Amino acid sequence: MEKLQLNLISNYQNFDKKTFAPKYNFATKKDVFEKSNPVNFTSRHIMDVNLKRRTTKRPLGAQVAQLNFTPEDDKLIFNLGCFWAKTEFIHPITDFYHKKGKKQFYVIAMGNNSEIKAKDVKSILQIEDTTIKNKKVCKVDFVQAAPEIADNEKSSVRGAGEVALYVAVRHAKEEGCKQVVLTSTNNDFYEKIGFEMGAKKDPFSSICPYYLDEKDFDWFLEKTEKKYGFKNV
Repeated sequence: MEKLQLNLISNYQNFDKKTFAPKYNFATKKDVFEKSNPVNFTSRHIMDVNLKRRTTKRPLGAQVAQLNFTPEDDKLIFNLGCFWAKTEFIHPITDFYHKKGKKQFYVIAMGNNSEIKAKDVKSILQIEDTTIKNKKVCKVDFVQAAPEIADNEKSSVRGAGEVALYVAVRHAKEEGCKQVVLTSTNNDFYEKIGFEMGAKKDPFSSICPYYLDEKDFDWFLEKTEKKYGFKNV
């Protein structure tokens, strides 16, 4: 059983047609590698960006792309399960993805072409526009860095999470939102990049609300563009 659990992967051809949630089967590590082959997914390329390296100043070329819920994009999400299956992150991501609705998905991935491998995805973002206290806001349902980056100070790649939030703030400005809002336990990260902490409903909880007001959108966008050398913005 332990071996099977370690080799869990998603099978794109086998999903529940009622709930649109994937079913799972088991395969070898070789199958997992083969499942990671690039797909010509039909996401919309948004911009190019330079992520940071931990040890050198040489930039890492990456891209921001929006998923369009096509069969090719479905495959990318399922392939992502091959690489994130042993973490707690993949299940909320696939659940949110299959609910679709008015939610928008973006990936930040290494490279700058249309062929994206699941292993090259360094962060994934889901946002939706909603109304809170009669204010239109951009709600970040989740932003998640890849397992090799999350909570890993020795990770060789830096900036994937901050770039994902840049996308959220840029969307909020374009859509006339008054705030970007989210909840997280990664408190140091959000405070460091300029988000403000809101009032917690439960003072004993580690989950904190964060927000960025409309007046700070331009400041956040400009400093992030300068830091990561955005192109085609």
